[in-house]
Amino acid sequence: VLDRFVEDDRDYLVLEYIPGLTLRQLVKAKGKQKEKDVINWASQLAEILVYLHGQKPPVLHRDLTPDNIILQDDGKLCLVDFGAANEFVGQATGTMVGKQCYIAPEQLRGKATPLSDLYALGGTLFFLLTGTDPEPLASSIARDVCPDVSQSTSDFIARLTAFESGERITDAESVRGFFKAPTSNRKGGQIDVS
Repeated sequence: VLDRFVEDDRDYLVLEYIPGLTLRQLVKAKGKQKEKDVINWASQLAEILVYLHGQKPPVLHRDLTPDNIILQDDGKLCLVDFGAANEFVGQATGTMVGKQCYIAPEQLRGKATPLSDLYALGGTLFFLLTGTDPEPLASSIARDVCPDVSQSTSDFIARLTAFESGERITDAESVRGFFKAPTSNRKGGQIDVS
């Protein structure tokens, strides 16, 4: 986002053009992605969410999907389409936005929180690993579709997409820590720090 302005009681965002493919276009063209690439992208997306959710008040994207993430030529991801984003203030409600398969249950009820973005992240990772959209309003278990996905990654995605927000990974910092940990330290969806 380069700028924001209001004219004739209408809000406008000035956005930078980002060349590259959306992650949906990538999967459509090349099929499901390698787990090592998805882990790299998950780490990048977690960094983005740590930044957004760390603002005072937190900024919720509310539409984090493969359609709104662009893979640039240098391998870096860019989260786009902040038209649905808002600042989170208490129990703020708002118009339901997002694609059905990536909307957390509480967001569907008009009560999006930072955990709603983590739910959408889990659905996005599921899509990248399996080549299929997740089932709406359900925990996404990648190994049920692609048995070659590691158990720890599949379990972690299932925790990100738990129906009850209290059963989900609690924050983007934890997601970043999991995906930055060496593969040998990822066990059962938890980080083994020993």
